[in-house]
Order: sequence, then structure tokens, then C-alpha cells
Amino acid sequence: MDRLSQLLWLWMLFFAVNALWALAQAAVASTLGARPVSVVLGYGPTLLSARLGSILWAFRPLALGSAVSFDEPVEGAPAKSRLLQLSPPLHAAVILLPWAVQVAIAMACLGPTEALRQFASGFAVPFEPSLLPSRVERFLALLRDGDLLRAWGLMSAKLAALNLLPLPALAGGTFLLLPWRKGYPVWAGLLGILGLLAAVPWVLYVLYVVIKALV
Repeated sequence: MDRLSQLLWLWMLFFAVNALWALAQAAVASTLGARPVSVVLGYGPTLLSARLGSILWAFRPLALGSAVSFDEPVEGAPAKSRLLQLSPPLHAAVILLPWAVQVAIAMACLGPTEALRQFASGFAVPFEPSLLPSRVERFLALLRDGDLLRAWGLMSAKLAALNLLPLPALAGGTFLLLPWRKGYPVWAGLLGILGLLAAVPWVLYVLYVVIKALV
């Protein structure tokens, strides 16, 4: 498999994981009584968009994440999240169940024991930067060998773990902040800024390692 093919498969796997997360969150929230306002798949300029029912769906090219919005415009007032209509346990389900779906996908691809092991080890990934180059090389080797099912399972398990870390911008942090969901305190905003400052260098390092391995 040449480098362009590896890059294409890498993009497709990232998009699949993020799109399935967004679809799972939209489905869980709608089932529990909080229909999303919009679902955006990917980042960057909008390439395609359509309104299905009352939900605006948009496709963007950078497969580094997706977003599900529940913010309902209120004339003359700040937008109000439809998630606030739910009880805290149901709100927690909307946050956590989509990532449980990703773990279930990993279990289907890798087997239950291996998937749970990969998921558990995923929490340590940001704290082991020295191991990242070898991990990226092994992952790209799976793409070169055509072992796409295992690659999908590994990515699903690792991204589920990373998003459940207790940072305000991630699902884990959002879950922990549920007691303050109707008005986040100042310290939560400060934690969010600190988390962002820590995450940006790490993300840039990951991109550097991936690009270097591909080149």
C-alpha cells in the first residue's frame, strides 16, 4: 500500500469513528427527548449540508472530529441547550453512551478481552509521548498490511479512552461538570483553558509523528 493509500485509509478511519460517535449521540439524545439542532461531521469549510427533519447535517473535510449541537436559539436571549431539559442521569447517558458504542465496535473488531485492554491502556497515551512514534508505526503497518478491521478497532478503543479523560472540553470532563451544567463556575473555565494549552502541543506532536511516519 503506497503512502497516498495509507493517508486515505487513515482519513476514512478517523471519519468513521467520529461520524459514528456523532450519529450515536444524535440517536441517544433523540431517543431520550433532546433532539439535536445540528450534526457536523468533520472540521473546516462545509462541503455539503442538508436539513433532515429538524436537524441540520453538514459534512466537512477534516476528519479530526465531529460536533453535535443542542443549542436552540432564543430570540433576545442566549441560546439554550436542549440537554438541560433532561434529568442529570439522562444527560449523562447522552455524554457517555456514544463512547460505549465505540468500545462495542472495538470489541467486535478485536474481541472483548483485547478491546478492553486497548481501551484501558488508551488513558495513558497522552502521558507516554516517547512511545507514540512506535505506536504510530505499528498502526500504519496495519494499514500497509490491509488489516483494516484491527486498525478500526484500535482507533475506536483509543479515541474512546482519550475522550473520556477528565478534561472540560472532552466527554469525561463534561460528565464530571454535570452538577454545574446550568452555569459553569469560573474555575471550570480556567481548567478548560489550561486543558487546551496542554492539548494543543500534544495534538501538534501527534500530527508531526504521523506525517513523519508517512513521509
